[in-house]
Amino acid sequence: MWATSQAFRMNPLYHREFPENLNELLKKESDFSALDVFICKADPYKEPPMNVVNTALSVMAYDYPTCKISVYVSDDGGSGMTLFAFVEAAWFAANWLPFCRKNDVVERNPDAFFTSNHHWNSETEEMKLNFNVSEASYS
Repeated sequence: MWATSQAFRMNPLYHREFPENLNELLKKESDFSALDVFICKADPYKEPPMNVVNTALSVMAYDYPTCKISVYVSDDGGSGMTLFAFVEAAWFAANWLPFCRKNDVVERNPDAFFTSNHHWNSETEEMKLNFNVSEASYS
């Protein structure tokens, strides 16, 4: 057994990725496959609505054709607090998603983006103020 396993240790394989070649292959939106994302949630006290909203917003901000991505949220607890959080998130997403695309934001989770160190400008400050207002309303 030892002799058989030594062959794998002597010749390790290293894989490299070439994401720049992917852009050449997938030029048209019709080349992308449809993507469904399911976010499951049960208890609003164990899983705060803020975390679920941040997850949904970061998925919606993917660099992917908007007509090919669908986000579903399953709230098994049927919490009114979660519903209110997503109503506020829809209002915030109307500004957040274009902001991410325009500024090439890498950290698309709003909470992670606003706690990280990055270049601040007036538009970023305004976006953070909107985020804090919507966060305060359902926390």
